[in-house]
Amino acid sequence: MGKASKIIVLCIITFSAFALYFLYALSVDNSITNEDEQAIRSLDVETVCGNIIGIYDKEIECLAAIQSAVQSIGAKRCATAIDVIEPSEFLQRNFGCCFDRARFIEKASRYFGFDTRHVYLIQPYKGLSVTNFLSLGQGSHAASEVYTSKGWLGVDSNEPFILLSESGSPTTYRNAINNLEDFPLMVPLNFYSENLNVIYGLYSRHGNFHGRNFPGPEYVFSELLLNWE
Repeated sequence: MGKASKIIVLCIITFSAFALYFLYALSVDNSITNEDEQAIRSLDVETVCGNIIGIYDKEIECLAAIQSAVQSIGAKRCATAIDVIEPSEFLQRNFGCCFDRARFIEKASRYFGFDTRHVYLIQPYKGLSVTNFLSLGQGSHAASEVYTSKGWLGVDSNEPFILLSESGSPTTYRNAINNLEDFPLMVPLNFYSENLNVIYGLYSRHGNFHGRNFPGPEYVFSELLLNWE
């Protein structure tokens, strides 16, 4: 085998190894497990959320009930990088912050028939968006968007607001951040006054919360693709 052929083979092997690592080690499983179902039932929102898909007012009532139930769980204190961020573990710890609550809200919403996407809000390090997937101490926040019969709706994880316009229409985080004057519940939160990037499908930057504890950003590929819509 010639030198050029060896280089090509080495490149193919390296690329294949990287692709396998990216696809297997860092991808987040979004399926709902038996443990998830038990945790979701403990929220006691079945009466509000059963068979409501397609009825907008009922959808909003359901999502508000899920949000309220999840936000009432335990203390607002963040788990560490070695903790598992799933609903059952959150309930056992009895404390958590935005990423615990967003994960629970999303799984509960999917359980009742909604489509969801994970929202990662981040202040770019020194204003450089290329740093967003690196853990450099940037301010960040995890939230959710849920697809209603009238479009995507932002549902916050820590604060008791959902992104409804004055007319009651659903709004995304990107739209709300660009029109803060229309969402007075967000204005007092200094986080939103900073330059922010919105990334769909990024679940962590360190690889420990949802996956298999390999270093690197955890993601859901189908949600990452939404960043280019």
